Amino acid sequence: MKKLLSFVYRCTPIWVTRILLRCLNPTFSIGVAGIFLTPEGKVLVQRHVYRHQYPWGLPSGFLETGETPEEGALRELEEEVGLKATVEGIIGSYFIRPHHLEVAVKGTIDPAQPPRLSHEIFELAYVDPESLPGAMPADQKEMVRRAVRGLPTIATLET
Repeated sequence: MKKLLSFVYRCTPIWVTRILLRCLNPTFSIGVAGIFLTPEGKVLVQRHVYRHQYPWGLPSGFLETGETPEEGALRELEEEVGLKATVEGIIGSYFIRPHHLEVAVKGTIDPAQPPRLSHEIFELAYVDPESLPGAMPADQKEMVRRAVRGLPTIATLET
């Protein structure tokens, strides 16, 4: 049976194989969330226009094809509020829904930069990690607290 399946697989055009694999395997989206800290230890949070239940949150968004989480976090930060930062690296990942994986990156930001808010953001603030806004997703609050303590953020959290 293995030989027959192997023969059929090798004889099948690659485009057919890709379509079959896409149909038979589960798909999910991947996002990135940036935990950007000032030298004083405050974290950047933003009040988002399109998030109704939890308007406050970290700079975040979907990764683009071929983009690393570090690149995605910096791109989202610049697109949303026009700021530059540096990224130390990936500090964890978590599922916020069964078909959506979020990768968390940690970095540093200079709060003296003048922000340029996009149509997606009402306002931004630098807050103490222990005083995060109440209208912020619980998973992001926990990510920030764990990141500040140097703990990995890998977890399954639902918002």
